[in-house]
Amino acid sequence: MNQLFKCMLLGTLFISMSSFGQDLKRVKLTTRLCCDLDAVLRFISEQHGVEFSYDKKLFKSISYENRPIDRPLDVFLDQVCLEQKMKYYVDEETGVVHIVDRWFVIKESEVVKKTVEKGAATKFKLNISGKVIDKESKEALPYVSAFVKGTANGSTSNVDGYIVLLDVPSDTSTIVFNYIGYQPKELSLMPGAQTKDLTIEMEPQVQRLEEVIVAAEREDILQVSGEHAGMIKMSPLKLKSIPNLGERDILRSFQLMPGISAANENSSGLYVRGGTPDQVLVLYDGFTVYNVEHMFGFFSAFNSNAIKDVQLYKGGFDAKYGGRTSSVLEITGKEGNQNEFNMAADLSLMSINGFVEFPIGKKASVILAGRRSWQSPLYNKIFNQYSDNSSTTQGGNMPQAPSGGIGSRSRSQQETISYFYDLNGKFTYRPTDKDIIGLSIYNGEDHLDNSLSPNGGRMGLSSSITDLTNWGNTGASLKWSRQHNDRFYGNLLVSYSNYFSDRDRSTSGSFVSGDSTIDISRGHLENNNLLDYTAKMDFGYKLTKDHHLGFGVQATHNDIQYAYQQNDSISIIDRNTEGQTYSLYLEDKITLMDRRWMLTPGLRYNYFTGTEKSYYEPRLNSTYILNDRIKLKGSTGLYYQFARRVVREDINEGSRDFWVLSDNDKLPVSSSLQFIGGASYETPMYLFDVEGFYKKLNNVTEYSLRIETNRDGTDYSENFFTGDGESKGIDFLVQKKHGDFTGWLGYTLAQVTNYIPEFGDYHFHAAHDVTHEFKAVFTYTWRRWDLGMNWIYASGKPYTAPQGGYQVELPNGSSESFITVSSKNGNRLPDYHRLDMSATYNFKIGQQAPASIGFSVFNVYNRSNVWYMEYEITDEEIIQTPVYYLGITPNVTLSVKLK
Repeated sequence: MNQLFKCMLLGTLFISMSSFGQDLKRVKLTTRLCCDLDAVLRFISEQHGVEFSYDKKLFKSISYENRPIDRPLDVFLDQVCLEQKMKYYVDEETGVVHIVDRWFVIKESEVVKKTVEKGAATKFKLNISGKVIDKESKEALPYVSAFVKGTANGSTSNVDGYIVLLDVPSDTSTIVFNYIGYQPKELSLMPGAQTKDLTIEMEPQVQRLEEVIVAAEREDILQVSGEHAGMIKMSPLKLKSIPNLGERDILRSFQLMPGISAANENSSGLYVRGGTPDQVLVLYDGFTVYNVEHMFGFFSAFNSNAIKDVQLYKGGFDAKYGGRTSSVLEITGKEGNQNEFNMAADLSLMSINGFVEFPIGKKASVILAGRRSWQSPLYNKIFNQYSDNSSTTQGGNMPQAPSGGIGSRSRSQQETISYFYDLNGKFTYRPTDKDIIGLSIYNGEDHLDNSLSPNGGRMGLSSSITDLTNWGNTGASLKWSRQHNDRFYGNLLVSYSNYFSDRDRSTSGSFVSGDSTIDISRGHLENNNLLDYTAKMDFGYKLTKDHHLGFGVQATHNDIQYAYQQNDSISIIDRNTEGQTYSLYLEDKITLMDRRWMLTPGLRYNYFTGTEKSYYEPRLNSTYILNDRIKLKGSTGLYYQFARRVVREDINEGSRDFWVLSDNDKLPVSSSLQFIGGASYETPMYLFDVEGFYKKLNNVTEYSLRIETNRDGTDYSENFFTGDGESKGIDFLVQKKHGDFTGWLGYTLAQVTNYIPEFGDYHFHAAHDVTHEFKAVFTYTWRRWDLGMNWIYASGKPYTAPQGGYQVELPNGSSESFITVSSKNGNRLPDYHRLDMSATYNFKIGQQAPASIGFSVFNVYNRSNVWYMEYEITDEEIIQTPVYYLGITPNVTLSVKLK
């Protein structure tokens, strides 16, 4: 017994009308119906002459039953479309009722004016264009992947959400859209409907809190690109599922990926496949961010509430990106809700975080986000752990809290002032459907004041201790984007970025000895200031469906200052360098063999005024689809870096870093030659991915204060030592992508070695070299709970140990202790491992305000992981003491959103 007959048995449809025409209110449903929607509509059509046009396959899968009786047909259609997220319209001339997906927007002026045979294609090899947006906020969604169902024909939206698919087989094809953190959507084309300027609405994957739960596939946090070697994406919407110490942190979450080191509690920077954080190009709405850390590196500088999209190239990145030798992190900020006012706030035991967003008229929107720490007991615990132990990280990229003779005094003598903040703002104006103008700003800063007021004491001692540190980043960009036509897109961007680090650790005063008064003046001053002014134009042109050209130009002006002074009289380093980099690039995304083979060759040209030389960077990325489940991928490229951080080796106080600009003298331009190859096996539920990598590093530079190099009176400013290195390894990833239980396992086997002749005639392991690193990340959704757990294991990092000590008299008459050292990084710290867990309960305040309360425990089993070794010379004997990272640390975070 077929579905149509079942419907006829279960109920009848009574139609009271003189003529159908356009008045759907005259069509009355007098009893209930119980079957699929296709059968319901066929019954109406065949018995009473109402003609419908819809996706038959889709409607067969939708059950319909227990609806209210005695309702007009228009009310029936309104209810069905509301529940199934659809729309309907009536052809005024023919009376045909078209039912379509709601996110396939039909403009009234473009309603179909002719009758077509249902299910029959009328156009072939057509082009489809439009804009992909968030259904709720109407924000554009960047880098959404789309393909024609049943074919290999696909495309990706650009950073402003515009997407074009060329040579779509027919006007009855189905297009599938996928975007991490959103529900996959299918667009079924219909004969006669519009194919240009579509508005494609995608719905975020959020947990429903109603009593009736609708089951659906759950998209995971992580997405590995199937078209680009070494590329991964992460959804900011899903970050609360991952255990965290303070709040959602996009950089800390990326550290859980294979190939990115996670054994750096004191740095939220990305150590990617043997590279250092300064070798990662970090772009936020187009401007470069040089400082990515807050609070000794424990927090990243980015507020997840202000982020819409983020993608990371672990290597082999395209020719449109330049100026870095390791990888690229591209962050796109939110534009603000275009429909209505909204706001949210997060409150944890360490910081408060909030944002507001709202439309301005019909063409503009604004979002403002801010975050600030507060000195709670938990904040003070972390602060004391780091500030009391050491002045620096081992290879960190930011100023750290003071230590030693100045920083180790009793806290009771003076209250320490410490905090960080960051602010994000974005204004977006859309004067036409094809133009977008956006202004984005960012400011983040850390402040630490650990100074002591002057005091008097025995022997006439009078001293003042200054211990003041400030560091941060300010950035802004102004961008105009235009979709000139279906094939041609371009944007113009101007940006500004400033990184600064100011540090004053000095003791001044005097004491009486006999009849003499002896002045005290010791410590050091350190200042680093970097300015970046950039203008660039990027263009994309769809030559054919198999050729997508990208090309552009860029000009960057850098002005970098670094000064390091000891004992108020010795200038160790005083550099002030300026330079411009002019760049051109061209790339072509090519698809061959019915889109089974994808190639992206590219070339980037740079002219750097600091060396007055040209630098050519050839790039190639390739992916081959062996079958529906197996993909082979690879990439290679040459990369140059002109502005970089240099490690200042300091055995006494720990190594530190500072930004410099390359020149023709002491600091040659650094470069890397990269090779990546891998394969992936993917099913609807699981992903198995493996990639091997090799990087040849040229002009690796460090700065050393080893006194042996200066006994002959050599200028300290000459102590830049340059050599070469290499990084090689292999990454493994196993991921469960869908369901209530998701997660991944990652393992990296790697080695990073350098050769700098001044340190000895041997290759040594880089300070960030980690041979083995394993990560397990799991999330589970149960009712209103999001549960998370991650476990990290990493083999010990190398370090340089002292062997002896001596004193040298300085020009001002004072003396300084120095130590002799072993071979460079010839020792290893103990292995690192920890377990983090979290639980988040989701609920609503009132009828529509979503909220959550999250509980997290960092380092659950209280592992004492060694941060670095501290040394003290006593009676010509070296005493070694390990300094540890954080032990078990709990936190609670409350999040509330207006809508």
